[in-house]
Amino acid sequence: MSVQTYIKDNQDSLCELLQELVRIPTVNPPGENYAEIVELLETKCEALDMKTKIVKVPKRSADQVISNASSHPRLNLIARWDVGAEKTVHFNAHYDVVPVAGEWRFDDPFSGKIEGEWLYGRGSDDMKDAIAALLFAIQAIQKSGVEPLFNIECSFTCDEETGGQLGAGYIVEKELVNADYVVSCEGGSEMNIGNGHNGVLWLEIDVHGKAAHGSQPDKGINAFEKTAELVFALQRIKRDLKSPERAFKLPDGGERFPTMNIGGTFRGTEGDKVNTVPAHLTFSIDRRVTPNEKLEFAELDLREAISGACEYYPDLKADVRAILRIEPCLTDTDSPLAQGFADAVRTVRFNQPKFKSTAGFTDLHYFVNIGLPGIGYGPKGEGGHAINERVHIPDLVRTSAIYAIFMTRAEL
Repeated sequence: MSVQTYIKDNQDSLCELLQELVRIPTVNPPGENYAEIVELLETKCEALDMKTKIVKVPKRSADQVISNASSHPRLNLIARWDVGAEKTVHFNAHYDVVPVAGEWRFDDPFSGKIEGEWLYGRGSDDMKDAIAALLFAIQAIQKSGVEPLFNIECSFTCDEETGGQLGAGYIVEKELVNADYVVSCEGGSEMNIGNGHNGVLWLEIDVHGKAAHGSQPDKGINAFEKTAELVFALQRIKRDLKSPERAFKLPDGGERFPTMNIGGTFRGTEGDKVNTVPAHLTFSIDRRVTPNEKLEFAELDLREAISGACEYYPDLKADVRAILRIEPCLTDTDSPLAQGFADAVRTVRFNQPKFKSTAGFTDLHYFVNIGLPGIGYGPKGEGGHAINERVHIPDLVRTSAIYAIFMTRAEL
């Protein structure tokens, strides 16, 4: 029996595996149920005769990144199937999911319910579907009596949704990755193979005013109004990002421009009331950095604009702090890994895939930055980070088959 036939004939078991994963609400922040899902994944990997290692991030390291390390320890799992091959491919997927909001099609957003060709639930698309597809591909290989052409190393990591420093970043920093190539199991899908991603700069801006009674606003400095002046000044940078010379040329001939989102989060203080002049306001900036840019210059540009606005507008005072910096990532599409994976996609989907970097960011950069050739690819879904998140079951099956074909046919 071929690996493709095995996966297709046993798609119910594949869906059941994904349902098990979805039903563990690994919400980040704050980082819930990490131990439960890591233990489940360890059990699944051991059933596939893989050697496993649970990697707990020491509290002293976690404290530098998060504030709740004592109550929510960070855990990662590394699993390896060593077949004695010369080369090793590392497959990475994160198991944390974003929080739930809004009214869902089903009462329980972690139900994993199936309706038609879709499986619903938070994490069903981002990215527990890829974990299920990967593990089932390994199972299919073993049940079909074939052997991969390279050793398979997997990491199931935490905290990608908040930057990945304690997940993929930690295992790379501690040199726990022992591979020649890396497949990030997201960042591409269907006929698009990910060959990189945008970088990101997250800033928090604290605007300082002076409190006063609402009946005498002239005695205060209104932090909300000062924020409005600063946001107005930042519009110049936002407009400039659309200039033709800023465009990043995609492999398919398209263009992508850098972006900036202002005010994804904003807050005042607990003392704010209708009849007070607000003395403090904090808001965020989300700046996406295309691969033809340098993150340090993007940050310098924003800091200079904020400093200039403070000099121009009377009584405008603002502090800036970076809460996340991720460099853009671009990989070689001519590498044996990229071409071998493209052959697997072509075999399953009967069409020639394209390489395309993603506008979001993934954990791929952690691996590429230590010199590993890499690509990104996972199942196609809808509603990631939104309501009614779901994965298309036929595409889940096809992606698992692509992983299996790649493992058994790619000569690296």
